[in-house]
Amino acid sequence: MQLKITLNNFFCTIILFAIVSSYQIDGMGYSNVYAINKLSNQSLIKLPFRLLSYNLSISEITSEDNFSIKANFGIEHKINNFDSKNSLMNMLYDLISFQNVDYDAEFRELYFSLGNSISEIRIGKQLHSWGAVDANSPLDFLNPTDYYYLFTDSDETKIGKLSFLFDLYFRDSYKFQLLVIPEHTSNNIPLNDPDFPIALPATVQDYQFLNNYKKPEIGACIQKSFNNMDWSLHYFSGFDRNYNLYGANVFLDDFDINSVTDTVFSFRQTDMVALSNVSFIDDLTIRSDIAYFKTNSGNHPIESRLYSGKDPIAEFLNFETLAATSYFNISAEYYQYCFQLEYGLPLDINFTTQLFGYEKIIVSGNIIDIELTNFEIYLDGKDFFYPGLGSPLATLAEKALVINLDKRFNDELMELQFVSLIDLENEGKLFQLKYSYDIIDDLNISVLYYKGIGNKDKYPDNPDTETINESLLYPFNGMEDFSHIRAQLKYFF
Repeated sequence: MQLKITLNNFFCTIILFAIVSSYQIDGMGYSNVYAINKLSNQSLIKLPFRLLSYNLSISEITSEDNFSIKANFGIEHKINNFDSKNSLMNMLYDLISFQNVDYDAEFRELYFSLGNSISEIRIGKQLHSWGAVDANSPLDFLNPTDYYYLFTDSDETKIGKLSFLFDLYFRDSYKFQLLVIPEHTSNNIPLNDPDFPIALPATVQDYQFLNNYKKPEIGACIQKSFNNMDWSLHYFSGFDRNYNLYGANVFLDDFDINSVTDTVFSFRQTDMVALSNVSFIDDLTIRSDIAYFKTNSGNHPIESRLYSGKDPIAEFLNFETLAATSYFNISAEYYQYCFQLEYGLPLDINFTTQLFGYEKIIVSGNIIDIELTNFEIYLDGKDFFYPGLGSPLATLAEKALVINLDKRFNDELMELQFVSLIDLENEGKLFQLKYSYDIIDDLNISVLYYKGIGNKDKYPDNPDTETINESLLYPFNGMEDFSHIRAQLKYFF
């Protein structure tokens, strides 16, 4: 077992305990355990999950200002090694042993807040939310996404960020917000994890990144409320949350015979403007988010980089001669949208549907064309472009339809939910059926059936063909193998 608590978290804990005696305290949280087993072979899927989450508010209210400290503390649990064929006692030992389980404790949020009737200032590690739709909003990227939690509750996906936020309320119906994020943080995308369903074509090491993303990020929005609708206009300038391929250097050894490639990655500078709306028409609720992105990888020289990677022959040879350099210099414009409808159907069934889309407007860039005696590479930068900001759904599908049906029974103690995600451009589909029951007050048990459908049958099983690569990279094929049953027990306190 590994329990990792950073020095910053330790001091934050000391501060919280130091002020408890003189402030009003409110807190709530949950503990959570679950197991995920594949449908194909009933093997355990070893993904991390939030074992404990606790929200704490410490505040002092005066006649003029409201000063408070807000915190969200979580403990993450991940099984490293687990053999379901072992005896029950051995299985229990695997779950609690020091060698086979990791525990990661951290403050997902910890910030100071000072507000009054017309304004609020928040400073610290925060979770932010932009956009009108409930999930899959192209605007809701201020916090990086932890892709491990894409298949759990949506509020678990965000990674807290050190930030400064200022809210101003004026003329009774207007709200202005200014946001400053001093340091960029990328999405957490699992690499080389066999239990995670989405595979990436390349594993990127820290030394391969171009250090061009150190400037603060700025966001602003203004919101106007009417009797039956809200409008908001958003602006953001910062860096992509997903990395992109920037270029490459080719180095030769001392004999000018052998060559190695130093592939360079970066985070593009991206600006966004977006419009959000919520409208209420009788029992119908309409939500929409539309965002326009303009991005540029910049023109940062990489010729001065020294080869520092690992190559099988690098132990015996020195690669010091720079033979060729090339980079994409990508510029692009694209937009994303998400429209959501909510309506109450007969028999008290709650119906929600979303239409998500992503479109490229303009993509331009260089072609990497390097030819040496024993090395040749030809890559068109436009073929490697994908959105670095926006909804995580854009990494799965260019157009998608989401349908959600929810029904509660037995005095709200029992819930049955059906969710489907359909890739409108290809053949991928996801279906999820969830049954949930409140056993007693604050104790809930749920069982979830998850089924993914890809397009494996479309491609011949021949490694010599190029189409097999497309099949392997199609995300829904990985999620088809990820089809599972999940049992969960959750206690609220």
